[in-house]
Amino acid sequence: MSSSRQSDIFVVFKQENGHWLSRFLHPTIQHCLVIKPSLGKYIVHEKTKGKLRVYNVESINDIIGPTDITVGYMQKEASNSLFMLNTCVGHTKKMLGIDKPFVWTPYQLFKLIQHKRR
Repeated sequence: MSSSRQSDIFVVFKQENGHWLSRFLHPTIQHCLVIKPSLGKYIVHEKTKGKLRVYNVESINDIIGPTDITVGYMQKEASNSLFMLNTCVGHTKKMLGIDKPFVWTPYQLFKLIQHKRR
């Protein structure tokens, strides 16, 4: 797991072949979710097909697979925008406080986070 020295939230990028849009996305970064440490456990916020999942896990290893990419991020206050895509990227951007309307795919979000960390 790679993380920033100053991060209070983690973004996990995964390969997800189960969605019909997956064939149009980056081959290894097709889904994203947010993990927030809280009281020795982890809160997971994930938008999947048809539902929003928010749940707790004891160990971060319960969520992160061997091929997943994990990036630490310093969460900012979310803006109250009028428009948000109801996708994993839209929900992740909202959780992180990122207001970039033309970041639509998990790979674009990954590149944006990598650029901000430099």
